[in-house]
Amino acid sequence: MKGLGLFNFFAKKVPAKDIKKENFVHVSDTQVKMGTFVNMQCLAESEQLAKEAIAQAFLRIDSLEQIFSRHDSASLLSALNTQGSLADFPTEFKCVLVQAKAIENQTYGAFNPSVLSVLKYLETNSHITAKEFQENFSRIIKNPVQISAHKIQLKQSDSIITLDAIAKGYIVDEAARFLENQGIRNYLINAGGDIRVKGMKSYQKGQEKTWRIAIEDPYKQGNYPAVFSLMRGALATSGSYEKNFGNDRNHIILPTLEDSTQNLFVSGSFELTSPTVKSVSVVAPTAMQADAYATAISCMPVQNAINYINKNTQLACMIIAEDDSTYYSQNWKLR
Repeated sequence: MKGLGLFNFFAKKVPAKDIKKENFVHVSDTQVKMGTFVNMQCLAESEQLAKEAIAQAFLRIDSLEQIFSRHDSASLLSALNTQGSLADFPTEFKCVLVQAKAIENQTYGAFNPSVLSVLKYLETNSHITAKEFQENFSRIIKNPVQISAHKIQLKQSDSIITLDAIAKGYIVDEAARFLENQGIRNYLINAGGDIRVKGMKSYQKGQEKTWRIAIEDPYKQGNYPAVFSLMRGALATSGSYEKNFGNDRNHIILPTLEDSTQNLFVSGSFELTSPTVKSVSVVAPTAMQADAYATAISCMPVQNAINYINKNTQLACMIIAEDDSTYYSQNWKLR
């Protein structure tokens, strides 16, 4: 399947009464947040309104990053990992943990927050041994967090969690929610590939433009494997080419392998990513869903991943395999 893609099930027609906006002003700003470049663009009735809304949305990102960052020792997530439990926490923290648990169960463990022990071991050790790796891998457990109305607790004392693969999407959604609360109905937010859009980029007569989204080229040469229009929804891409630790080791950990560790060692090296997946892109109603599911199906064999996504009509995916062959779910409609 070749050509430009248009997701008919997300790109809904805008009612005629909402399209008389030729005088809207387009404003864009980019800042470094969450360890990546975050770009916000929007259309608004005035430049001042757009700039103020974007500035406040960035402040909202700052406040949420203080909750979810695993790299900040003062964050709430770090406190949970250090103390093992929390009795005082904001609703945002509980919301993401509940959703993480739900997606872990829905993906049969392919998405699992307790991979952090393995990630930290890879990040801090240039020389990896099988024994130490196995010890860290054993800390990946099912449903690692116990959640009640007044307490959040790690199930296993030596397990720690990361919300990297879901919190960034959630934060993007919250920034989008803030823009909408300020009356902004046309926007794009791109946080290092976690993208949320709504509406149009331009309403100028004869130059109407939808938001155009390009899937990252795994080889970083500008040969985008897909470019498409999106008027509502979100997209996230997870790739084994990102955050490489060297020696073919990267940030995508396979938590669901039976007798897991014995299959990860090949001639003294460590194969920690799916051997058949180079890149996964997921379109979903929210950035949080797209973010989490992109990570989860990166850990599945290609056909299993396609079959899984085909069962959910709200999701669509494109997978680039290690041999550069490309696979599409049924909802990934190209024309």
